[in-house]
Amino acid sequence: MHIYDETIVKAIEVAHSKGVPLDLTLQSGEDLESWAKKLDAKLLPTRSLRLERSVQLTDLTGYSDGKWWVQDAAAALPARLLAPQKGEAILDLCAAPGGKTMQLASAGADVTALDLSKDRMTRLQDNLARVGLAADCVTADALNWTPKKPFDAILLDAPCSATGTIRRHPDLPFVKTGKGLDELFQLQSDLIDRAVAMLRPGGRFVYCTCSLLTEEGERQAKLAMERHSLTELEPNPQDLGIDPGWLANSGGIRLRPDYWGECGGMDGFYMIMLKKPQ
Repeated sequence: MHIYDETIVKAIEVAHSKGVPLDLTLQSGEDLESWAKKLDAKLLPTRSLRLERSVQLTDLTGYSDGKWWVQDAAAALPARLLAPQKGEAILDLCAAPGGKTMQLASAGADVTALDLSKDRMTRLQDNLARVGLAADCVTADALNWTPKKPFDAILLDAPCSATGTIRRHPDLPFVKTGKGLDELFQLQSDLIDRAVAMLRPGGRFVYCTCSLLTEEGERQAKLAMERHSLTELEPNPQDLGIDPGWLANSGGIRLRPDYWGECGGMDGFYMIMLKKPQ
């Protein structure tokens, strides 16, 4: 189990103790700077808008028009890392509540959103309807579901310990223990295997988790690369608007709650983009 050094742990604890700002993702094609002014928001380097005050969402400009949706700045990065292209067939695995699905659809991709939970899928469909976007919504077990044809790209935000979201859910350390982690690790591995099987040769695959545990991030990626002869498509920090220091030594991007601590931090996340051999 990876152990962060004392300095990092203290910085994460400070980030957890602070209030959580509200981050918004805009529809593709919207003018970021214009919307930042309209909403009195900070435009982050990753292209999310950040509001550092309490607001009534439904009263905000653009809500009724579906111009944006709520999504933590860190959670918005996996879809941007995937770099969806217009007309691409993309699968969003474990898709609900739909933030990443909306990002992919807004970019013009032909999106299939798959989730196991009927209730969560209903929420995803409601979110799509509000912003005027469309996706093929499938309620099924990803481990058993088979598509009609392989996808050009797949995004898997895998079930995990959610240790990267403690700042939003401060009760998490008290209601969860380490029990069941081995089952989660195995599920993540199984979902990765299914994703690779549903991907066309030469297709790309983003794996991510909102976890601070390397066992759910870097290690899963390393083992997947070994099992399936995957190669990393290395990210360009400048294109994503991230600090080069956020790149993990073993590949991918490692985000922590203390990053951007001076303006509200972010959720802890790991993400990596991999390519299936031809």
